[in-house]
Parts: sequence; structure tokens; C-alpha cells
Amino acid sequence: MPNHVVVIGSINVDSILHIQRLPQPGETIKMDTFSQAAGGKGANQAVAAARSGAKTSFIGRVGDDANAAFMRGELVKNQIDTQYVATTVGTQTGQAYILLQASGQNSIIIQHGANFEVTPADVQRAADLIQSADFVVAEFETPVGATAEAFKIAKAAGKMTILNPAPAQKDLPAALLKNVDLIAPNETRK
Repeated sequence: MPNHVVVIGSINVDSILHIQRLPQPGETIKMDTFSQAAGGKGANQAVAAARSGAKTSFIGRVGDDANAAFMRGELVKNQIDTQYVATTVGTQTGQAYILLQASGQNSIIIQHGANFEVTPADVQRAADLIQSADFVVAEFETPVGATAEAFKIAKAAGKMTILNPAPAQKDLPAALLKNVDLIAPNETRK
């Protein structure tokens, strides 16, 4: 039987700007190409888990816009359970603007949108799902309070928790850290 992974995290539409290099202050440069794709640290983690053969479920939020339908479709296409992906009316689905240089280096600007509307109450509604998981995975593109609640439920049920601490944050609550089993940081942690 495959492992069950529950991800609480971000759902973003990635707008990718392919450029030769970053512009200097005050400089305008041309973009080589533009593309859009499904993204968000949480959604990417869920897709990776599903593609590796894990049963995968997602807890998160989208806005009430066209990007929400696109992202829900991408998650479902990758066989991810979206029962606990809620819609926040009057808010945009999260977006990421990725400056991808010819060298392969990238810089990312995110607009949280509905991702920052995920609440501990959203997580509590999914408590049975979390308790049935083998692994619970999260990052910091959603509120820390929601992640802390998910990890509290997971640890009380004896589940493994994995945290990608990006984007980096200061002064993390002890209530979160005491329930983290594995930390998987990014290359840059500022």
C-alpha cells in the first residue's frame, strides 16, 4: 500500500520570465520568453509526492478567479485529493513571478493571495485526513499558525512531519518547532 502524504501549503500560478540576466537598478531589459505553469511550494511538493506513487491530499486555498480553476485542474490531473482546497471569495489565487536567467539562476517574487487565508480552522476540518496520513508536509507560503495546527494534529496521531522553512521567517513559535521531525531548507535562507 502506498504512503499517504498530506501537504498543507501554497497554490500559485507561476509566471516565468525568461531573461538573459537581472536588470541593474533603473535599467530596462527585454524578456526572451514568457510562460505560465502550476506552482507554489506546497503544490509542487504534492505533485512530487503523487508522481512518486504516494496517495496525496492537499489542504490550502485558492481565490475565486480563473487561476483557481486552472490550479484545481492541475492538482486533480496529478491525482491529488483536493477535498480540503477551499475557495476564498474576493481574493486572488496565489501567484509567483519567476525571473529565470539564462544561467539557470532564478529570483522569485510571490503574491500570497488566498494562500495567506489558510487558517487553523481549515486544518481542524481536515483533522481526520491528517490523522490518516503517513507524512504531513508544509512550508511557509501559508500562515505559520495553520502549519502549527497541522503538525500538532499529526504528532498527536504519531505521524511524521516535514517542514520546508521557506521563505525564511524569524521567531518561529515553539509550538511549531516541537512538532517538526525533519527540516528541508532551501539553498538561501535570509
